[in-house]
Amino acid sequence: MKTRPSGFSAEPRQEEGIGLGTILSGLRKYWYASVFTTALIMGVVGYTTWKQIRIYRSAVQIAIDLKSSSSFAEKFAGGDQNGGQSEDRAIALETITQSLRSKSLIEKAVTLIPDPKLRPSVAQVLGGLSIQSKPESNVLTVSYTALSANEIVAVLNALSKVYIDYSIETKKARTNNSIQFIESQLPDSRKRLEASAAQIEKFRIKYRFEDPSTTASALDGYRQGIVAKINEARSTYYQTQQQYAELKKQLASVGLTSSGNLSTTMLTQDAGYQTLFTQLKELELKYNQESVRFSPENPLIVGLKEKRDGVLVLLRERAQQVLKRQVADQELTQGGIANFGNNLAQNLANRQAELETSLVAQTAQSQSLEAVYQQVQTQIAQLPGLQKQYTEMQREYQIASQELTAFLQKVQELKIVNAEQVVPWRLLDPPEFPRLPVSPDVPRQLGMGAIGSLLAGILVSVGLNKLDDRVDNPDSVKAMTGMPVLSLIPTVSDLDQSSSMRGGTFLQTAKGKNKDYSYWSFIESIRTLALGIGLTSDREDKQSGKIIAMTSSLPKEGKSTIAFHTSNTLAELGYRVLLIDADMHKSSIAQLCANSPLFKREDCDDADGLSDAIVGSRDWRDLLKISPESNLNVMFSGKQTVSSIVLFNSPRLRRLMDEWRKEYDYVLFDTPPIVGVSDTRLLSSMVDGLVYIVSLSVAQKQIIDRGIEIISSLKTPVLGLAINRVENHHSGYNKYYQYYHASHELHEKTNASKVLNPEKQGVEV
Repeated sequence: MKTRPSGFSAEPRQEEGIGLGTILSGLRKYWYASVFTTALIMGVVGYTTWKQIRIYRSAVQIAIDLKSSSSFAEKFAGGDQNGGQSEDRAIALETITQSLRSKSLIEKAVTLIPDPKLRPSVAQVLGGLSIQSKPESNVLTVSYTALSANEIVAVLNALSKVYIDYSIETKKARTNNSIQFIESQLPDSRKRLEASAAQIEKFRIKYRFEDPSTTASALDGYRQGIVAKINEARSTYYQTQQQYAELKKQLASVGLTSSGNLSTTMLTQDAGYQTLFTQLKELELKYNQESVRFSPENPLIVGLKEKRDGVLVLLRERAQQVLKRQVADQELTQGGIANFGNNLAQNLANRQAELETSLVAQTAQSQSLEAVYQQVQTQIAQLPGLQKQYTEMQREYQIASQELTAFLQKVQELKIVNAEQVVPWRLLDPPEFPRLPVSPDVPRQLGMGAIGSLLAGILVSVGLNKLDDRVDNPDSVKAMTGMPVLSLIPTVSDLDQSSSMRGGTFLQTAKGKNKDYSYWSFIESIRTLALGIGLTSDREDKQSGKIIAMTSSLPKEGKSTIAFHTSNTLAELGYRVLLIDADMHKSSIAQLCANSPLFKREDCDDADGLSDAIVGSRDWRDLLKISPESNLNVMFSGKQTVSSIVLFNSPRLRRLMDEWRKEYDYVLFDTPPIVGVSDTRLLSSMVDGLVYIVSLSVAQKQIIDRGIEIISSLKTPVLGLAINRVENHHSGYNKYYQYYHASHELHEKTNASKVLNPEKQGVEV
């Protein structure tokens, strides 16, 4: 038999995103939930809109003139051509708006309303009153919102009269208000100026920043001085190193060679010496940092130098003590110095301690100078930013100073024109009676409600579809399993009662009487599956039959129905076919045969079958149900006398399969679901191929994943995938067959006379 790889590559299942396909799938499956949600939300929106209180609004326009004959007033009110006119105009309009909303004016307007029933409270007027100015125009729009249209007209008429009177009363008080306003701004302006000056002073103290040029020159001088000190320290350190090398030679001449080699180690291990050395480094760093900023005569510098020199003396004394103890110990343990009391040797040891201490101090000095040099370099690098910050503070100070000066000048000039007259305001249009409410906006609310309810309905259907773990798309099944698709089997309602089924076998259906086009698509999909099984399970040994197992992941996926019709199709194509019902837990092949015209109903009553053949109680040939219409033989599951696992693990079943291979071209096993039942796993080790059946809207993704795991662990070749219950939107079978068979039926009618009277058509009989 031709080998076929048993493995397959399944794509890892991932959560699907929300796309058009997901939305359409959710709407098809859960349209009722979508409709219910949409109707519910739309009903709530409609009821809320109907119950909302109607609010009305109307407005009047008042023209105000900010200009005057005085040049300064014109400049202040908006005639300034040199800048600042927009800001001054906004200030003037804001002042007017706040004045018109004052309680005193509102109270006057309320008292002018003649009808007491239409008089609102001051708080109600303030809550519904709105005053706005049109851009680039001296027109105020005064609008009022309330529940009563008559109240709105009465209030606006009263307000218009009060505002016109107010403009006349404030002819001469206008300038005083301006003066008071400007004077109220003076304290804040002075505070800004003082804060800006204090900020500049704080900046100078913090960074010792006089001005950009002076600071740059000073930092450059500091850097040059530090470089000179670093060079000087390096030169001194080099000289000390030479002296220390010479001293080592002298120590060697008096027998102190080993002691001199251990001196550095002894000093690093002495805690008192290391403490003094740390203090020396800290004082050296602080001394070099402050010496850059202050002169040598500064008390701070003098004090730091004295502390540093004192620590240096203590460090030298400690080094001498450590080295003396070192030499003494060496003399006692090694006998390195024969005459340690010799004055020359003692002086050389003291000199060694002094030079090592000098080297340590010079090292600390060099490190501190390097650190100070890096600090100066950092300040130089920060100088452009500090210059920019200082310039910005100077600019803010100048702005604050100019602002305060301008305020003071304006106060003086306004006092001069204190008697300036203002042109009275005038009412442009009287208030209109509002006939339509401004709230609620019924068309807008209903429109937004409709859109929102539709979106909510769609989201509900998509959400329910996401929560549904069942597969509903052939592409998803193919991607999950990684198997080739042998056939897409469409959904057919009342399959067993179909007119096509009652009319006969697939290839013998009564012509001209079948209108069940959906069943024709089912027939063709079964034919496609049968041909696919034949192609994928092709063999080199033509003398032996092929044993195929058909399984699914769950019950009720149409596995038995598909196996029955596929076997019948193979038999009608001329093959010798044996269909065996191996599902001993829930057998259904017997019922299918009883309902089929291919078998006699009385022949399907015998309950014996596969289990009897395996245990050997009857010969397997006596258990066959032979169709008189085709080459199809069927064996039922039989009576289960022992466990199905024991039966399928029996060596007799293997011998029976060998016999079936010789007798039949195809042997199809209708097996139990592969998930949860171990029978299929045992049986699959004996067959030549496996067909995996997945039913849309029945099989669950997790169960399919489990089925794939089980199948992948088997060595049986997987012939392919049969996807059942495919809807019309996933397959074009129904539409194609409706067109094809309707055209074929019309062609038969037009040629009927030729068939009935062949002599008249010139056909030789």
